[in-house]
Amino acid sequence: MESFRRDWEHLEPDPYMADGGSYRFRRYGLFQSSAGQLSHVTGATFFQSVDTNPLNGGERRHFAPLAADTVNNPFLHELIRFDFAQLTSGTHIEDNWLIGVHQIRICATSGVSGHPTPEGVHRDDETYTAQHLIARHNIAGGINHFYGSGSDPTTHPEAVWEQTSYFDSYYFDRSIWHSVSPIACRTPDNAGHRDVILIDFVNSSEVH
Repeated sequence: MESFRRDWEHLEPDPYMADGGSYRFRRYGLFQSSAGQLSHVTGATFFQSVDTNPLNGGERRHFAPLAADTVNNPFLHELIRFDFAQLTSGTHIEDNWLIGVHQIRICATSGVSGHPTPEGVHRDDETYTAQHLIARHNIAGGINHFYGSGSDPTTHPEAVWEQTSYFDSYYFDRSIWHSVSPIACRTPDNAGHRDVILIDFVNSSEVH
């Protein structure tokens, strides 16, 4: 598990920053389930619609891939299986699922906030998503807001939660409107960051 946590020290800058920012670092990988086994899909790209991500959506993005040690890490494979079990009635990953793994670090420096991805209130494109906090360091903000299934995203959130501990987690499907507030340095003379892992699940039959 410690080797897994150290992955966030070796992420690459996000090259798709329409706002010109340099505060986001990430890696991305895609797995496919077959006969209950997970296989890594090399060279995978990530796509979000403009509706989901107005700032950076609408194109296929080639992020830095997961490191080889991450792809083969038994902890990651067990985490994927665990998350799938929380999100469905099944006890194991069946065929026909594509699983995206996003390692993300959002940074804040003196006078420069770090913004989440996607920015603003949104619903995800994927069938199911799990989000886990890896670390918070010297930051304020990064607060999760949940607006409920089918609710008007302009209304007040139904729940607000600050993840503070390692592996504080939440699960949701594509019907849930949600957002995360920007982060800022808690002490301006030191940089801060917020590290998360997102694992999303899409049934292969929905991919065209």
